[in-house]
Amino acid sequence: MRLPVIPVEGDEKWELLRKIIDKLETREAKKALARYKITPVNKAIKFLKIIILAMFFELEISYAVNEVNKRYELRKFLRVDEEVKLKSVYNFTSKFKAEQFINFVFSILNANSKRRRKKPSLLILDWTDISLDLNPFKRRDLKNKPYKWGLFNKGILSGHEDDDLN
Repeated sequence: MRLPVIPVEGDEKWELLRKIIDKLETREAKKALARYKITPVNKAIKFLKIIILAMFFELEISYAVNEVNKRYELRKFLRVDEEVKLKSVYNFTSKFKAEQFINFVFSILNANSKRRRKKPSLLILDWTDISLDLNPFKRRDLKNKPYKWGLFNKGILSGHEDDDLN
């Protein structure tokens, strides 16, 4: 004799299943279904809820469908309005291989997961002078002009006006 599947409020396993079902009903999950060309989307979500229920509690899909059809509380928990046909669920699952199905479900659930922000990175700024001559020909042109040339403490050659020439 199998135990009945009855949702229990406050139980950790049922709360986790509730969160998964909430993620299945989001817009991102519907977009992911459409991306995989699975239509109609609403029926696919209904079938996914039942399949995940069966996987979650290690039940046979036929028993999970039977329990959903038999128990109003379970239908209310899964937000399934109408009776589910076992043949429809099997037709839905037959479209996928086992690995494809698991990857597909994970991609739907991961599409909803919030991206974690990276820790703020540390930026170290060095404000020391850098000797950079962008135009080496500029100095040559200035040598013939009436400028006085001198060296700074870092060995940089620069031209400046000589006040004595004016």
